[in-house]
Amino acid sequence: MAGNKNRNMKIPTYFILGYPRSGTTWFANLFNTHPDVAYRHEMIGRCYRSFPEALFTKLKNSYSLSDDDYQEAIKIVMTPNVESDRAPFFHKNHLTLDYPRLHYTLWLASKTVPLLRPAYGRMFYPKGNRLKLIIKETRSALNMDSITQALRSDKNIILFRHPCGAIASSLNGISSGRMQASTEADRLKWFEDNKDRKYLKDLELEKPQFLSIPEHEYLALRWRLQNEDYLNFFTPDKNIYIHYEDFMIDQEQKVKNLFSKLPLSYDPVVKQFILTSSGVKSSQPLLKDSSSKYYSVYRSADFNPNKWKDSLSSEQIDIIERHTLDTFNKLTESYIH
Repeated sequence: MAGNKNRNMKIPTYFILGYPRSGTTWFANLFNTHPDVAYRHEMIGRCYRSFPEALFTKLKNSYSLSDDDYQEAIKIVMTPNVESDRAPFFHKNHLTLDYPRLHYTLWLASKTVPLLRPAYGRMFYPKGNRLKLIIKETRSALNMDSITQALRSDKNIILFRHPCGAIASSLNGISSGRMQASTEADRLKWFEDNKDRKYLKDLELEKPQFLSIPEHEYLALRWRLQNEDYLNFFTPDKNIYIHYEDFMIDQEQKVKNLFSKLPLSYDPVVKQFILTSSGVKSSQPLLKDSSSKYYSVYRSADFNPNKWKDSLSSEQIDIIERHTLDTFNKLTESYIH
């Protein structure tokens, strides 16, 4: 591997998975703050064209890769890409240019000027024996079981939130214009991908009926099937389920416990991030592109993960829970406090 004396060494790899709007942005940055972590934000979903077609097909379908294919795939994942890098940037032990603000400036420049991207990839390629790779993926669980096994994941950290909370957050994003409601094309594709799933068959939903259901019910179906996939991964011993609402209580101790299972040291900068990002302690602000009012690594001190109880109607809650509550209960049973 470029820049690494141990060319054939397996990189300790951890996936952060979860349905969108389940707190994964804040959660992933707990890991990104660590000086030994190289973080890739939705690398598979955003940068799949970086992989040769034959290699990507193996990733999706083979559940394993030869050593040569693994080395090729992991080099692609490790190579910095402006689409899978995401502010804020932190000090890293594995970077020769360990200057977060310079990293941020060159990232912005490379996003604007594509000709700079190869140089950006070389300058910030991670190197070092203590390196750990974190990949966050939330868009879908389709083929994710195969991908995690092919990239030789050590642990899959699956973050789940009460379905009403995740769906209420999406509805809020749609109503505010920050997200788009599903289109007929979106629904048709999802229906074709999932029409043979047992739950959909049991519902006996015909295509015209499916296209007419309200947005919250469509999102509830997506939430259910995506989380069912996580529960059915072929490597349950590698899965760590995290209940978001519970994790936000006594965050520091829960992070310590989680890091000890990986294992990953509890670096002081991780504690600093927890206090700063949650509004408990004021400090030097994170870089401006680390946050917006909707997509954010911040959590205010009065953050309420159960706000959905006030924003959803009782009818919406009933419909969402009818489709999702049994799956949510299974996830909760798998959660180790």
